[in-house]
Amino acid sequence: MTRRLASIAAIALAACGSPGDGAPPAACASNGGAPAPAEACGSTDALWVASDYSSSAVGALALSGASTAAAGAVDLGADPVLATSRGRAFLVARDEDLVFELDPRRGTPLHRWSVHLPSPSGGSSDPQDVAVASDGSLWVPLYDVPRIVVLDPSGDVARTIDLSPYDGDGNPQASAIAIVDTPAGEKAFVALERLNDAQAFVSDQPSWMLRIDVPSATVEGHVQLAGRNPFGMFVDGGVLWLAEPGNFDDAGETDAGIERFDTATSTTALVARETDLGGSVAEVAVSSGCGAAIVADATHDVNATSLVTFDPATGSAIAPAPRSPLATPGFQLQGLLWSRGALLVGDRRRAGAGYPVHAFDAGVGCALRPRSDTVFLPLPPVGLRVP
Repeated sequence: MTRRLASIAAIALAACGSPGDGAPPAACASNGGAPAPAEACGSTDALWVASDYSSSAVGALALSGASTAAAGAVDLGADPVLATSRGRAFLVARDEDLVFELDPRRGTPLHRWSVHLPSPSGGSSDPQDVAVASDGSLWVPLYDVPRIVVLDPSGDVARTIDLSPYDGDGNPQASAIAIVDTPAGEKAFVALERLNDAQAFVSDQPSWMLRIDVPSATVEGHVQLAGRNPFGMFVDGGVLWLAEPGNFDDAGETDAGIERFDTATSTTALVARETDLGGSVAEVAVSSGCGAAIVADATHDVNATSLVTFDPATGSAIAPAPRSPLATPGFQLQGLLWSRGALLVGDRRRAGAGYPVHAFDAGVGCALRPRSDTVFLPLPPVGLRVP
């Protein structure tokens, strides 16, 4: 399973202006796609982004079953990802080198900025994530160019931070970033996959967490992670939960699973192993007393996904892949989020009204119970975030 999932093509499905321009209000739709009552648009429980890897859409949803979708004439790219930081929301069009700021209530694109830097391949520099500093600057790690781009509050490039020294092949594959207020001041924590570029980007060396002092933009050091290939990051205050699949063609690696990184002390531990969860971990989300993850099996070009649960305090598997409440025959579960006590899970298999976002309630011992208020999206989901 590779990170590259999309070709570079797109159909315009979202409304957006140039930097500083407002966007028109999004439409609100019920599960069937018809306009919903106005009151159904008043509550947002999650932002969503969806893509068929040729076109993309973005919007908001409510646990009542209603959803909003932006519509207009701006290309969101074919390979989008959502990011939230300091109450702000963003869509990163990775194949277009663009960052869109979203209305955190409706998901409507409001502004856009380019973070393109020349890449060795001549293609996209592949931005991965966005974190907002206390001064309003935006920090964007690039995957195919060993840099972090820092945009000032107006959207201009203020500086770039060189990451090439942190992998012997010159590119450590920065996959995620979080800016956190620590006892030592404001720090940016950047997850580095450190894949082997010469060997089909396999994960065969330790991954790192880079710590950067935000006011000075100075790299202070790195921490070797206990697991390999930080594929996704869930920010929980001063704790970073990392989904670490290692290599997707091997679900039996002992140094892959779910890692808990404490930003106050820069200490870390692998709390749940993929061998116990039943697959390589692609996403993780943690609520009080209940952790959830999407795991994939090791079948080449299939990577069937399952929803699993674990105890975040002990790392013990509660419902591993063989006892999953939701499983798919391919890599079809994408998007995982706790919102208002409910667990939301995106499903790329088409149902009658569209592509479902399943909702579960968590009972005693993190036992998941399906809810009836499924939300359907116009395209297959790829990400969910709390606004």
